[in-house]
Amino acid sequence: VLYLYQHPAMTTSPTTSKSVRAFLLGRQSALALSLVAVALVVLVMAPCSTEAKDPAPGWLAYAMGVSPSGKGIITYIEAKWVVGKKPRRGGAFFSPWFGIESSDNLNLIQPVNPWVGSSWEIYNEYFQWEPEHNENSKSHTVQPGDVLFGSVTYNADSHSYTIYHSDMNDGWSVSTEIPIQKKGNDYKNYTISYFVFEKDAECRQYPPDGRVEFYDIQVKYDGVD
Repeated sequence: VLYLYQHPAMTTSPTTSKSVRAFLLGRQSALALSLVAVALVVLVMAPCSTEAKDPAPGWLAYAMGVSPSGKGIITYIEAKWVVGKKPRRGGAFFSPWFGIESSDNLNLIQPVNPWVGSSWEIYNEYFQWEPEHNENSKSHTVQPGDVLFGSVTYNADSHSYTIYHSDMNDGWSVSTEIPIQKKGNDYKNYTISYFVFEKDAECRQYPPDGRVEFYDIQVKYDGVD
């Protein structure tokens, strides 16, 4: 089950510009169209919380996936998307990405595709809140229109996940193995999937195509689609 959200701050804050809100509506529509083929998409408002680490305030729009049965761990996820057009004005940092998160919202594994001010890049990222730790793979510059592929695979023998990220146009790829953190004597369970567009900027600093589509999405819990 995939739920599509727009962060409440982006609809209720008086400081949010109309141009940003309009841009986000385009983001929501694109996500809805791309996800509807594989799951039910429900348009709802995200609840406000002061405890959860994610969804973060900087997430402009996102889809969240959970197991329909409420059981199992994510053993595989993959998706494709197309690199956006070059923004009319540079200088901003923002990113579409997808990834998986532990059930306590404290560990995030993600193939990311940020605009870094003057170009698009891809790399793998792992963020851990307690104790705080951030890890990035080597990065690669990609071009508008390139097709990207990302996947995250569970390795039962080593209690880890492998992130794979590639540019299907030029053939570049990178893989990163992330050990699963323990909580007490038990390994944490990754049960949540996210598809996200994050970081606020001026409207003209976003891609002029105004959309991002994740497609050919596949998610497996305990090895089952």
